[in-house]
Amino acid sequence: MKRLILLMCIVALFGCSSSIKLTKPGVTESQWYEDYYDCNVQADQAIGYNTAYRTALGNAIASGTERQQSFDSCFKTKGYQKVSVEEYESMTAR
Repeated sequence: MKRLILLMCIVALFGCSSSIKLTKPGVTESQWYEDYYDCNVQADQAIGYNTAYRTALGNAIASGTERQQSFDSCFKTKGYQKVSVEEYESMTAR
């Protein structure tokens, strides 16, 4: 329960305020979430994340940069690009 609360706090502080979006022309929302999940798994494996031995906060402090680089690399390999929120909104405007 404590881990869930900690994770929610981290997401609230950092995740919701992101000014960068990952996008790929023609990708469906379902495919985006599937790719997102796959890249999270790969990033966790890249840093040897094991929930039995590490806490979420300890992992974030020790390996945050390496994990993020692995996650970004995975998304880039899948054909996504980082764009600003403003650019993303102009691309998706109907």
